[in-house]
Amino acid sequence: MDKRKQSRRAVELCKDVLILLLTCSAVWLATRTQLLRPLSGLLGREENHSAGSVQTESGARADAARPLRITANVAGGTENARYGIQYDTTASDALFQQVAGLLVEALSSAGAPEQINRAQWEQAQNTAPGMTFDFQGELPLEVLMGWMSGEDTGLTACVRRLTLTVWQDHVALYYRDEETGTYFRCLSEVASQRHLTEALAGLSGNGSFYAFESEHYRMLDRDTLITEQSPDPAVYTAANPMNRGQDSLKELMGDLGISVNGSSFYLSGSEEVVRSGNGSIRLSSDGVAVYAAGEGGPFQIPLRNGKVSLFDTVEACRQIAANTLGTRSGQARLYLMSARETETGLVVRFGYCLNGYQVRLDQGYAAQFLVRDGEITDFTLCFRSYTDSGTTSPVLPIRQAAAAMEAMGLTGEELLLAYSDSRGDTVTASWMAADSHLTERG
Repeated sequence: MDKRKQSRRAVELCKDVLILLLTCSAVWLATRTQLLRPLSGLLGREENHSAGSVQTESGARADAARPLRITANVAGGTENARYGIQYDTTASDALFQQVAGLLVEALSSAGAPEQINRAQWEQAQNTAPGMTFDFQGELPLEVLMGWMSGEDTGLTACVRRLTLTVWQDHVALYYRDEETGTYFRCLSEVASQRHLTEALAGLSGNGSFYAFESEHYRMLDRDTLITEQSPDPAVYTAANPMNRGQDSLKELMGDLGISVNGSSFYLSGSEEVVRSGNGSIRLSSDGVAVYAAGEGGPFQIPLRNGKVSLFDTVEACRQIAANTLGTRSGQARLYLMSARETETGLVVRFGYCLNGYQVRLDQGYAAQFLVRDGEITDFTLCFRSYTDSGTTSPVLPIRQAAAAMEAMGLTGEELLLAYSDSRGDTVTASWMAADSHLTERG
């Protein structure tokens, strides 16, 4: 009997040990999944979205978190070499995939920011190993971090460029607060210099430089990126994907989750108008939809810990833009232009870009949202669809474009290639001068 009892105890003990091991394994796997899931889904597969297609949520959020330009500094003999990418989303997305995890680490573990001067910023642009990410728009760091990993960051600045490099044997994050023009540096408690070096292995200089490094471009904004090879921008056909009148308006209501039942439709001049409850949508003949909420509108921002967060607010706006504009924009991508507090509320703007080139619409944006008291009360959506025509359009060499800009008195401005869309059938890229807040000047 004693032997049988001992045998049963031994079996039960083995079961307990096995359960404990399985539990530990499950916890480990869950932890790994939580750690790996955000980064593995960070850059969804790029697809060209035509009118009527549906973009996955992970892909749409990935688009919002991607920089349009990247530079990398690598050690090269006696001097550091710079590799720069602009006007090429395939190349920039591929490089960003390699280093996105390092950026997440740096943002999530950033220490207290230390104010620095312009000279220290420029020195950071020349330090190897190092990278600079240019998002073109002005991104609140809270929003960028939320899109990239779902985590929080203690940094609250609104930035266009982020530089990840090494300072005093630490990985450091450099940025400029676009609202104040002040430069900052903060050290990461987690990111590794070795990992940064390994991520950039295989890259070599391609002749890219900044305007502050050349006397020939002293008339430009000092952070203007100049690449050795002249771009060869594609010509795109452009169309209004909302040209079916009331049918397009009904489809838009479905995308917005607004029921057609009980709604009233009528024509006002060249606009299709629908009233649902106390709210209304006006769709113009050229594809501009304007929404105005009534009392208790449907676009309430969810609460987090009893309050509305900036990330949730911008994310709610992004979802509307992605579900409406993003599914009809053809080969264009949406990017966050700005999220700024005004006297009337928080104004969130998104723009179109084509292969890393901004698209300038007459309205100045592709989508604009007004958020007040935790509710999206008004928004404007400018529907356009773009398709590569298979042809290209030559542009002036940047040296000549810079000289022309100086002759026009636009010194100190950034020079960039962008598409200007005035509702024609095609769009071609041309040089434009823009200030640091991306406002067209000429």
